Amino acid sequence: MADMGARETRLRALEEQLIDCALKRADVETIITLSAEALSSVGVAVDEVRLGARTLHPEIDAIGVTWTAHHAPDSGVWRHDDESRDIWLNSPLYHMLNRHEFRMHRPLRDPDCPMDFPVFPELRDEGFTDYLAHLVTVGKESAERPEGFIIRWLSRAPEGFGAEDLATLDRIVFRIVAACEPGRERAMAHDLLAAYLGPRSGSAVLSGSVQPGHTQSLAAVILVADLAGVTAASDTMPGAQLVDFLDRHFDAMVPPVDAEGGEILAFLGDGFLAAFDAAGDPGAACARGVAAARSIYRRVEALRRSDPTALPVDISLHIGTVRYGNVGAGGRQAFTVIGPAVNLASRIESLCGPLGCPILISADVAAYLDQSDVQEMGDHAVRGMASPVPLFSLKR
Repeated sequence: MADMGARETRLRALEEQLIDCALKRADVETIITLSAEALSSVGVAVDEVRLGARTLHPEIDAIGVTWTAHHAPDSGVWRHDDESRDIWLNSPLYHMLNRHEFRMHRPLRDPDCPMDFPVFPELRDEGFTDYLAHLVTVGKESAERPEGFIIRWLSRAPEGFGAEDLATLDRIVFRIVAACEPGRERAMAHDLLAAYLGPRSGSAVLSGSVQPGHTQSLAAVILVADLAGVTAASDTMPGAQLVDFLDRHFDAMVPPVDAEGGEILAFLGDGFLAAFDAAGDPGAACARGVAAARSIYRRVEALRRSDPTALPVDISLHIGTVRYGNVGAGGRQAFTVIGPAVNLASRIESLCGPLGCPILISADVAAYLDQSDVQEMGDHAVRGMASPVPLFSLKR
């Protein structure tokens, strides 16, 4: 009885710790590690725990964390187009989700245990003796695929999970999910904001910069990239085909901005506006912007060589002080940059076609570059500017 008392005391301590994790929005990896180690310490014969949860992300379908008795926790993601999808569709976990089956137990050590999914004989061959899975839903009930967590418990103990182990896991799993949910919700919000606003803007919004008109001054290199000829191309293809057409171009255009530490602040139909923080080192920011522009141009040209329907890209770069933050009204806000520097960058880009130059930069950017890398393009009238603006191109 003393051992039972000590076990119950430790389990209640774990439950208190899980409440603390929920309040702190602890990450899933921390919670699974804490729980698995505590369960092992009271004699639950668990050798591996795997947690999976769906997320809201344009590319990622679900996250997963695996804890094993003798290795550090391992985290991973499953993408919407994951090549292992066939394995998932033939898994007991997929079956549980679609049948709304909330618990599945298979005593793998038992010769009569049903091997009704391909993974079960594989696990038994790996030395596992017992399998337990829980589906714990969160939010409102739905007739569609339920939202929540799936936790899979595995044992290598000769007798697998005893009756007391199973009862303990059935009890604690709901506490674990309750502890994980606040952190998962926070992570989903962060990922969504980063995907739709950019990492910097998303973090700013999540930290509370949401008041209308709340902006700050920011020194930035502004990059505007725009596909030439989209209007004519869009007249010849259905809407769904046009979206795929644009996405293939963006697959070539977006990564260079990320690689150089820039942030895309807005997609403008067939192009985008990006910014590189120039505070403290404007020269380095100009160099990053130029590197991104060159890479965008090269990647789009490579796409055009492989796809005769692909369009050329026009790019401009300018550096200046902008206002960065919330702009909008009527309950609808955009987190972006505004100001004369943004306007000038956009209007310079519109001159790429007339001047036959795919990358145009302002004199302010050119001043930070090695002059052997730039070529004067003369002074040109720019809409909204009282005087002609000197422009430069990049030598290839």
